[in-house]
Amino acid sequence: MDDLDGSEAEGTVQFALDSNVYEIDLSEANQGKLRAALKPFLEAGRKQQTLPRAEASTTRSTQSRHQLQQIRAWAKANGYPVNERSRIPNSILEAYQSGTPSPSAGAQGQALKLLSTGSMSSEGPAKATMLTDSEFAKWAHKLLEDESELPQSDIKGLDFTRLQADLKTKA
Repeated sequence: MDDLDGSEAEGTVQFALDSNVYEIDLSEANQGKLRAALKPFLEAGRKQQTLPRAEASTTRSTQSRHQLQQIRAWAKANGYPVNERSRIPNSILEAYQSGTPSPSAGAQGQALKLLSTGSMSSEGPAKATMLTDSEFAKWAHKLLEDESELPQSDIKGLDFTRLQADLKTKA
């Protein structure tokens, strides 16, 4: 399953940035978009070495099917938005490992609920997939300031990266 839009994935693409290796399952169309976006940087950059397969970086290699089912069940029981298929977001895996309570508690959960249900929901999940991290943070911050009753101090304390990742699972 394509990690961006939920369509049928054609394969897994691996890339590195700032000493971090990333892996993402993408459809043929989204693979083309990624390669097109990176093309000017790849052409201007200097190739260093081929990356080894990041065996420990994916949930498939580190988690059994049964463990993934348990994590999904835990996530649902604790209010985390999680798909039945596809990769489980790192934010949910980390919460599972640390036993972090439901995101529905506190300002983070209120913001997620506001942006994914009700009057603000018409754009929230879609914006989460279309905007860059910084664009999403600006958009969500402004929307929550203008249209919610969350205190300004709570809005400033939100983890917009996590909020965007959680909304992407609803898209």
